[in-house]
Amino acid sequence: MLVHGQTRTPEQVDLFEHGFAGVHTYRIPALIQTRQGTLLAVADARHDGGQDLPARISLVARKSSDLGRTWSPQSTIVRVPEGGAGDASLLLDARGRLWCFYAYGPPGIGFRTAKPGPLTGPEVLQVHAIVSGDGGSTWSAPADLTPQLRDPSWYALFPTSGTHFVTSSGRLLLPLVVQDGEKKITARNAYSDDDGRTWKVGPAVAPETDESKAIEIAGGVVLQNARNGGRRLVARSRDGGVTFSEAAHDEALPDAGCNAGLARYRHRGRDLLLFTNAASTRRENLTIKASADSGRTWTSGRTIHAGPSAYSTVISLRDGSIGVLYERGGESPYERITFVRLSLDWVLGR
Repeated sequence: MLVHGQTRTPEQVDLFEHGFAGVHTYRIPALIQTRQGTLLAVADARHDGGQDLPARISLVARKSSDLGRTWSPQSTIVRVPEGGAGDASLLLDARGRLWCFYAYGPPGIGFRTAKPGPLTGPEVLQVHAIVSGDGGSTWSAPADLTPQLRDPSWYALFPTSGTHFVTSSGRLLLPLVVQDGEKKITARNAYSDDDGRTWKVGPAVAPETDESKAIEIAGGVVLQNARNGGRRLVARSRDGGVTFSEAAHDEALPDAGCNAGLARYRHRGRDLLLFTNAASTRRENLTIKASADSGRTWTSGRTIHAGPSAYSTVISLRDGSIGVLYERGGESPYERITFVRLSLDWVLGR
């Protein structure tokens, strides 16, 4: 496995593979490092096929205590008696607790089948959260956050999968995808200023946005990077991720209409942004880029997997290396979910 400072081709570890444990397809990577240094990888176990909710989906996890060299056996962290649970997103709060947010679809309910109506209930696509105080070994019972987040005129909402963060002020920030009462789809942020006890939702980041990632950059500015056609759309917020300005496409970040990864790298005096996505017109060419100027410009990028690839998430590890969890395959991007640990030198092409 690659160690910090090496520049040879990174080694990859397949964590979730098509057909394992009788599961048809694994999708939607989420990755985080606990306060104790353990890596936690979470994915959708799509039991009967590759479809989104309202398919039968559980959330499964694997852990590594050696920076991704070896991983625990697969375990199930969310299994619902009916319907499905998918699109996990992970967050480490200021108290060291792990949060796992996800979409719960009652039978027959998904993003395309939900309708306006009650704040929550059997006809509503819901946002649930579970919390772990022991690094992901055990989890709380699910909490339904939907009544705090949902406008009854909306058709549906769900949390953007991957890895999210807490701002320097202590705000928990959770990017959402919302289909409003006019069926317009936009990225918004849910946020909590009281350690997750109560939640609010801000306005749309920009029109026609979809899954997004946010990160805090210098000066407390929140940078949001959203799926929006053939180029990523970037916007900035000066009120902690609630309202946004300066929304524009970044011509340096081509995109296949796919969820991406965004992280801040701070180690030994370096302060960079990292970005991963399928940098193509179709779901292929999983690439990582770095920015030394808060996302104004980017390196040309290094290809992690040139073949079919799709959703990804990236995190900065405490030893100065970089972890990426992403979907890839030979014929299809949904054959497996793979972890790779990179050195910053490799990412920068040194």
